[in-house]
Amino acid sequence: MEHGDHREIFDDHSDHPHGFDTTEPKGGFIAIFAVLTVITLLATIFGIQYYFDQAFEEQTQTEVLAPESEQLKNLRAMEDTQLYSYQYVDRNQGTVRLTIDRAMDLLAKEAAENRLTYASKTYPVKTPEQLAGGGAAAPAQPGPPQTQGAATQGATTTNATPPPAK
Repeated sequence: MEHGDHREIFDDHSDHPHGFDTTEPKGGFIAIFAVLTVITLLATIFGIQYYFDQAFEEQTQTEVLAPESEQLKNLRAMEDTQLYSYQYVDRNQGTVRLTIDRAMDLLAKEAAENRLTYASKTYPVKTPEQLAGGGAAAPAQPGPPQTQGAATQGATTTNATPPPAK
């Protein structure tokens, strides 16, 4: 017997003893199934992320932001007392603490009358050479700037306001 004698030849595949599917796969169905699977996966991911964000925000609100400790309440009460009531700072010297509203009114009144004075000195602006040299230049005296060239001429800063005219 030859090798070819032991083989069976099936012309009709439906009679195959192992039951293989001989039809072509349905490409349209597979594509639709794949797209629906991806959409379902994305919806699940975004749904879980939204749920996590909501739960995290709620947890943060209830555990961190909502409760006020007694120390914080006491601190705010003390600050309110200092800001909104008159108090003696030093009774012997007659130093008192004004309310914040009264202090702002007095400051605005002094500014309107041009009576604000600041205890500060006028200093010339350092040149790039002075900065590069480590700033070892002699301390400047208050007053008009020294004219050592065009770079420093008129380069003075001041925080002081002129004294009120009499």
